[in-house]
Amino acid sequence: MERQKKKITLSCSVDAYRSGWTVVDFLAHRFPYHFAEGWRQRILDRRVRVNDTHVEPDDVVQKDDVIQYTICHAEPEVDFRYDIIHEDEHVLAVSKSGNLPVHACGVFITHTLISKLRERYGKKINLAHRLDRETSGLVLLSKNTEAARAFGRMFNEGKVAKKYIAIVRGRILEEQFEVDAPVGKVEALKDKSGVREGKIDLLANRGKSTSFDAEMDVASYLPKRKIDFVAGKAARTQFACIRYAGDYTVLEAIPLTGRTNQIRVHLAHIGFPVVGDKVYGLTGELKDECLRNGLTKRVKQALVMDRHALHCHILEFEHPVTGVPMRLDAPIPEDMKWAFD
Repeated sequence: MERQKKKITLSCSVDAYRSGWTVVDFLAHRFPYHFAEGWRQRILDRRVRVNDTHVEPDDVVQKDDVIQYTICHAEPEVDFRYDIIHEDEHVLAVSKSGNLPVHACGVFITHTLISKLRERYGKKINLAHRLDRETSGLVLLSKNTEAARAFGRMFNEGKVAKKYIAIVRGRILEEQFEVDAPVGKVEALKDKSGVREGKIDLLANRGKSTSFDAEMDVASYLPKRKIDFVAGKAARTQFACIRYAGDYTVLEAIPLTGRTNQIRVHLAHIGFPVVGDKVYGLTGELKDECLRNGLTKRVKQALVMDRHALHCHILEFEHPVTGVPMRLDAPIPEDMKWAFD
């Protein structure tokens, strides 16, 4: 069934760094889910305003200008389910589903955990950290400014211990091991006009226009991080083997650093990708098929699960206000229990 579209106006303020840029350059840099030419056309179509006034693509923006972008957009369906694991006057901890973004990103604007929780708790509640959309498990939130600031310091200083359960393809023989490999960003290839070549080719081959949904559909399967021994940032993850499930291994993963997609990148690097990982778990013909044709029957069979099998099951930290030691546990979700039978 086709998703129902609704008109949404997004807005943001121009920061000091991008003050003096043209409207099209600002939008292409700040919101790379559209190409520069895509943003130019949207400006010409009068879908972009600056300070509530229509502009031209090459008009210049200044610090604190408010840019508004109106779209007719149908957000993908998500699984809004979450369980409250802990709540007091300062802290909320929930365990989210494996199909729920924690915050707005790409095609997801209001179909997010934080939007759902703000309906219940108001705008003062804020995320203390992030999980990927397909990663289930524990998410910490602050309910006031004092807790938010304390959580910020704690995460920056590595004072929150996180433990994950991952199901990977293949049988790992070592009971315990560590991956120490720097993680860096994957830079998109660009042609002379600044358009990302790979994404254009894939969209053309799929017979789709460069629409918001089409661009994000392809982008969601492209890797954002890679092992990079030259320019990457230090990244370490400890692993312990919990059990085997046929040709699969259940691991506990403890990231000692907090790089984006760190656990998934490290496991793919050593040849044991996370089950269901569309981004880092497919290679060769299957990866090409996924990028060109989406989640075909063959791709789904190779992935085994509808989402990647990664679950944040333990958080250990001192309460941000009282200082009391805390340990929170989130049960294994139903869609991962097959590996424990």
